[in-house]
Amino acid sequence: MKKQILSIFALIIVFASNTTAQISTQQQPRSFKIDNVQIHTNNTIIAPVPDIEMLLKEEEQKANRFKPNSCAVLIPIKENFFDRAEKISLPDANLYILSIKSEGAFALNFYSNDFYIPNDCELYVWNPDKSKCLGAFTSDNNSNDGYFATDYVYDDEMIIEYYQPKNVKETAKLSIDKIGYFYNEIINIEKENFVLDEYNSNTLNPPYKGYRDSESCNVDINCSEGNNFRDVQRSVVRILIPLNEYRSGWCTGTLINNTNKDYTPYIISAGHCIEDVSNTGYFAQTIFYFNYEKSGCNNNEKEPARSSLVGADLLTHDKKYGVGSSDYLLFRLKNSIPQSYNAYWAGWSRSEELFKGCVGIHHPSGDAKKISTVDGAIQEIGYDVGVWDYDTHRMVRWKKTTNGHGVTEGGSSGSGLFNIDGLLIGTLSGGISSCSASDYDKVDWYGRFDVTYEKLRQWLDPNSLYYIDFEGIDSKVDLEEVANMEMNLSLFPNPLYDKLTVYINNLNDNGVVSILDILGHSIFSDKITKGTNSLEIDMTNFANGTYFVRLYSKGKSVIKKVVKQ
Repeated sequence: MKKQILSIFALIIVFASNTTAQISTQQQPRSFKIDNVQIHTNNTIIAPVPDIEMLLKEEEQKANRFKPNSCAVLIPIKENFFDRAEKISLPDANLYILSIKSEGAFALNFYSNDFYIPNDCELYVWNPDKSKCLGAFTSDNNSNDGYFATDYVYDDEMIIEYYQPKNVKETAKLSIDKIGYFYNEIINIEKENFVLDEYNSNTLNPPYKGYRDSESCNVDINCSEGNNFRDVQRSVVRILIPLNEYRSGWCTGTLINNTNKDYTPYIISAGHCIEDVSNTGYFAQTIFYFNYEKSGCNNNEKEPARSSLVGADLLTHDKKYGVGSSDYLLFRLKNSIPQSYNAYWAGWSRSEELFKGCVGIHHPSGDAKKISTVDGAIQEIGYDVGVWDYDTHRMVRWKKTTNGHGVTEGGSSGSGLFNIDGLLIGTLSGGISSCSASDYDKVDWYGRFDVTYEKLRQWLDPNSLYYIDFEGIDSKVDLEEVANMEMNLSLFPNPLYDKLTVYINNLNDNGVVSILDILGHSIFSDKITKGTNSLEIDMTNFANGTYFVRLYSKGKSVIKKVVKQ
């Protein structure tokens, strides 16, 4: 049934380049390089299978009561990983491997409430056919609250692998408290037959198919409709929130500027996104995805790179989404945003003007970023829907454009409405738009920012300057800027034709050198040890174009541009 409150549920986590964020070094699991490593049945946790028919009925009932639909359920496990894992003794390390299976799931992931990885140790997650591998997760993922969670892998079984050198005496902690069971086929994906290119030379250009389908009329953000909004599109983030002990959910938010212009990572979204949250600790496992978008327009490319941060503090909210509430929330991320994310802090307007030329930018159904274009001016209120009123909300009707007829869906909740100057003027509460609706019924309602501003003023306008319009601010990322001056690299030759030499200065810990394509996808990765001065990489078979060389060590990174001719 078509939503009125626009959230949809799933489970996912990804890497980030920050010392306290969710970080992955993008390495191959250790067991892949060891012959005859087997996962034995007595080291498999068989998780119960939820009653799918009942869950689908619940979805329908919730839709009728203006409740979000869901696609994944959280199953309690409550196991100590080291009590259940198979221990494999290697000459210089111990390897622990545990399989978790729940029959019929489209995908799985896990949550931990007691997580600690010592220095020089590594954690991986992968599926049985090795088409999806996550990690290595290291001590950079440790947090004060001990929370951790992983991205999903496609299958009804996932393998968790932990590696600890024998000279490391510190004790690791890893509880498996819940798994996420995807029971609703919202993931329309051909599995990525891809681990790391340097270990699998036949997959340099794997045949990626579609990865997550919203309705077909939606318009990719990098179509021509987004040409006037290239800055503000970088402020729009996909959000995954564990709502309660049973479900997790998708929403959309906007990274928003404050009048101090101090790059505080505030995210504004809709209060109804956390309507059912029963434990504020769940915000420590909320995930924020940056730049999750296709590089082109309506192309069927591989899944976009996932750059994310985990954990936020909820500063304020109003869960009501009816008369008298503009349906808002404000998060502050627990971690600063890495410069490599090229983020943008959106400006805002608290004008009451009924603007023309507005757009909505959002993640429908958790899909790659989309844009919807308002037909004419926004309206005070156009339908007697008995849910929202003109004191708190504005109505929009979406129009057909060159590349589609953008609407909104579950997962778009909380996304921003932007005026022609790219200033935030509202956050999405819900509506009745859909691809199949008549043009007249392609309408949605946004909570008014001019109303919400008074609730958020202490954070967004701490000195009470009372701007009507306030500009956004660019992180002004230069991918050649050195993020850590104690660690640096240089490249020769540049441009190059075949082989590249990477010269490394002041590498005081072990690290990883990766080559990223223009979209940030890792297409080569190699571990290097403390004190390494140089590394030669054969790029003969790489396509001509621009690449970025990334040196990562202990949560810090340096990125340099290189051109292959």
